[in-house]
Amino acid sequence: MRINEGYIGGYFLVAAPGMADERFKKSVVFIYQHDKNGACGIVVNKPNDMMNFQELCAQLNFTADDAEAKYVLYDGGPVDCNRGFVLHSDDFTGRDTKNMEYPEAGTICLTTTVDIIKRMASGKGPKNALVSLGCAVWGPGQLDSELTRHGWLLYPADQELIFTVPYMLRWETVIERMGANLGGLAEYSGSA
Repeated sequence: MRINEGYIGGYFLVAAPGMADERFKKSVVFIYQHDKNGACGIVVNKPNDMMNFQELCAQLNFTADDAEAKYVLYDGGPVDCNRGFVLHSDDFTGRDTKNMEYPEAGTICLTTTVDIIKRMASGKGPKNALVSLGCAVWGPGQLDSELTRHGWLLYPADQELIFTVPYMLRWETVIERMGANLGGLAEYSGSA
């Protein structure tokens, strides 16, 4: 696993079995930014239990047509929980779309304006998209410190896992791809 200059943008941060922090238990977090200023990521396997995609669209005053069946609304993390984050394929570009190129995952885009939600609701959004409310944020050095305490595992991100593998299988899929024995790791406490 080659990490770019010590930073893990473009990697999955995978909660180790037995992680003590209930907010991130069995989470798969796509780290879209990591540098000397800190890190930002989106949890890609936890549906939002407060509302669905259609309800989000209704709050934004437009109709979601048949989009509810296509899009799951995720709880992306404990920060900015009222703000939408859309990870998507590069076939859509909005006014604030950030195209991010990663060695393993290729190009993954991030858009945070309402325009993309409106396009998705009308069936004119990107081919692949993951919509979340909120994100996960770590201050300078904070994630680096957490990684040394072994509460997290790292795995190169890929678009299939973000956009295609059913959300309820994402954590197990990454663990299996890593070759980890879930039974043996279940006793891991996640503490230093």
